[in-house]
Amino acid sequence: MPRLRRPLTSTIRSAIRALSTLAPAALLGCVLGSNAGCNINRITANSTSGMLAYGSVAMDREADVEFARYAFPASLKTIETFLVNSPENENLLLLLARGYNAYAFGILENDLDRANVSGPETLIDDITRRATIHYLRGREYGFRLLNRPALEQAARTDDLETLDEELAKLKTDQAPGLFWAAYGWSSAINLAKDDASMLVSLAVIERMMARMVELDEDYNGGAPLLFHGVYHSAKPKMFGGKPALSKEFFERAMASHGESNLLVPFLYARFYCPQVQDRALFDELLGKVMSADLTAYPEMRLTNEIARQRAIFWAEHVDEIILEEG
Repeated sequence: MPRLRRPLTSTIRSAIRALSTLAPAALLGCVLGSNAGCNINRITANSTSGMLAYGSVAMDREADVEFARYAFPASLKTIETFLVNSPENENLLLLLARGYNAYAFGILENDLDRANVSGPETLIDDITRRATIHYLRGREYGFRLLNRPALEQAARTDDLETLDEELAKLKTDQAPGLFWAAYGWSSAINLAKDDASMLVSLAVIERMMARMVELDEDYNGGAPLLFHGVYHSAKPKMFGGKPALSKEFFERAMASHGESNLLVPFLYARFYCPQVQDRALFDELLGKVMSADLTAYPEMRLTNEIARQRAIFWAEHVDEIILEEG
């Protein structure tokens, strides 16, 4: 999940209070300067964006998943109001790209797990629709953060040759935009398995995420490695699933992030183990998540609370993923 020193809501309030002191200084600069296009709102948004980025770790440190459920929307919409005044601000774009993807995965997909087990269908459809909306918002903010129009155009038109050329030009500091664009897109596709118009983009996603691993496989707690672990195990072998490759990526993630990021063992159990019907490994991995000290890594607290919550659920509903004792 989406590192900080005080709660995000407190940071936002402080930023708003700061407007009264920032605005006169900005106005004086406009009056004395020669820039006729000086925009006080943009100056204020840019000045505040650093505080918001610095303070965003408060959400990462949240121990109450239900509190986070209601804090996410308010925080994201507040950040969007600043973005209106400074549309190219990279701090704001990263917060939104990461935030919308995190909300869809951490909150809505958690709800979807439960709905898929207990129904009704109308609830499943509604949560799926909402999660898709937010994943696609995460994708759009990711592309805006990346700010590579030729790459985005190639990705959206399935021009794989041009896409490969553009991906090769990316530097490490552009990895966050690439990751959140690809992650949001792939997650939306995963929720729309019956939509052929979205499935055709899987080759694009594969290339984007392969490049992401080259640029920074440890980004966001090993998320690029986790993507490949899930991706290669989510499909049955007959439809292109590659459990051996999936295991390789999960093991790399476990070696680097398995203690600090409990999504690593959770996703390893949830996706790889049903593919190969390994109940012993499933129980071992979920046991690791459920028995972990969640206070050990404060800046991963919300991520680890979500992982634990989902591990408990799937331990209780193991029959839903066809794992048998033995």
